[in-house]
Amino acid sequence: MNKSYSGSTFLGLIVVVIGLLLLVRNVFHIHIPVFTIVASLGLIWLGILLIRGSVAAKAYGARTVFGDGKLNYTPGQESYSVVFGSGVLNLQGAKPDAPVYLNVECTFGDLKIIANRDVPIRIEGNSTFGHLSGPDLRSASFGPYMYTSADYNPSLPGFTIHGRVTFGEMRVFYL
Repeated sequence: MNKSYSGSTFLGLIVVVIGLLLLVRNVFHIHIPVFTIVASLGLIWLGILLIRGSVAAKAYGARTVFGDGKLNYTPGQESYSVVFGSGVLNLQGAKPDAPVYLNVECTFGDLKIIANRDVPIRIEGNSTFGHLSGPDLRSASFGPYMYTSADYNPSLPGFTIHGRVTFGEMRVFYL
């Protein structure tokens, strides 16, 4: 019988091992660092999956996880994110008819936002152990960041970008 073991089999074995360790600890009063063992086994399992290529990069229309992706602006889509990867959010061809509010997050990654110089933008961002920079070449590594283009008016068509960077880099620039 040739059977391939999946992640659920491994997790089942981990649960059984945890149960056995807790049983030995409580019945025989032998101190076993259960949490440390479980955390170590979890990291070993994640490492094996990464080496095998089982953790595939996923790029959705508005999200990129563990890889590179192109995030194109779609009217009605308000949130875009990059996690453990890199991405480019292209706002260049977009000319909104009303004010547009976008929530953009970058966690342990790199995100570039390409804006159209003809469309007013406002960037309200926050960086935590990361780097957030805008078209004015100012940046924030820890704390708030604010940029407003000269022709921005909150009641007229334009983009308001709420950016959040955690252990990553987000750059907004004009092309």
